Amino acid sequence: MSSELLARYATATTELIDFANSLTREELDLPGKDGEWSRAFIIHHMADADIHFAARYWYVLAVEKPLLANFDEELYPANLNYADRDPFASLAAVEGIFQVNLDVLSAINDAQWHRIGIHETAGELTLTEILTLGTEHREGHLNQLRGEY
Repeated sequence: MSSELLARYATATTELIDFANSLTREELDLPGKDGEWSRAFIIHHMADADIHFAARYWYVLAVEKPLLANFDEELYPANLNYADRDPFASLAAVEGIFQVNLDVLSAINDAQWHRIGIHETAGELTLTEILTLGTEHREGHLNQLRGEY
């Protein structure tokens, strides 16, 4: 399971990076339809979410049954200055965090995939379940990036 999940995570991340790199700054800044985020905001969100997910992966690997905080993505655009941030810097963060995550997660054994963290709203989650959530999150926002603007 872990090798298939890592491959899915890698594919979604590579596709996101490649697609975002194919866009101009003007295309990134176009407002989303029906009040949705611009592509630039989506990229900022992915960078911020990757920091959270990476911390969860590493914490579960390093600490016995750690507590995992939830995060409210709706608070981030205003509080973390999405309007003035450079989307290409956020994209570089996505790529760097991905490379480190891939290095760490590719080296773990089967037992480590079953290590548990305690999420404040979802309860007990294995590392496999956390990476599945992160990958599904990535895939959803990749589809959003590819949508019409």
